[in-house]
Amino acid sequence: MIRTLIGLSAIACSLPALANTYTDDEDVLKRKPIMSVSVDYVPAANNMYGVTFAPYHYDPDYSNWGYYIGYARSKDEDLVVEEPGEAYSRETLWRFGLSYTLVDNFSVYGGATAYIYELHSTNNITPLCTDCKPVWEKEDDKTWGAEVGFRYMMDMGLMIGAGYNSATESAVISVGFAM
Repeated sequence: MIRTLIGLSAIACSLPALANTYTDDEDVLKRKPIMSVSVDYVPAANNMYGVTFAPYHYDPDYSNWGYYIGYARSKDEDLVVEEPGEAYSRETLWRFGLSYTLVDNFSVYGGATAYIYELHSTNNITPLCTDCKPVWEKEDDKTWGAEVGFRYMMDMGLMIGAGYNSATESAVISVGFAM
């Protein structure tokens, strides 16, 4: 009995979301834009965490199209180098592209990515003054790639997504909320 009630309430909650097509001009004017904000996890060499913003069009001519921009970064990881040197690495991922809604709450996305691996280190030369700081050098390696994935928006506004990123050669897992 409880399963039946839960199933019926889930169907009843999803009915308003299934009515996504607007034919009357008055209904189009009432429709509001949708903005999805999600927290992302990218299991690359160093785990990266970030955020993605994904607005969806509300123009009836382009109602199935949207776009997104995302940013993720890893924690600074200390590297072991010869004393008195210091070094750490950092990974950054920029993501941007288009999304297309296939059916009411299910959309696919794809776009370009820029993966940046940074190495920050000192030159092992310590100045002989009392308040001097070591000189830091920065090397970075930028890799361009592509990604593809899907998003599913639940009726209560919860959004989940998963995709593959070729620049990091890993998945992109997203959990967010649509406003």
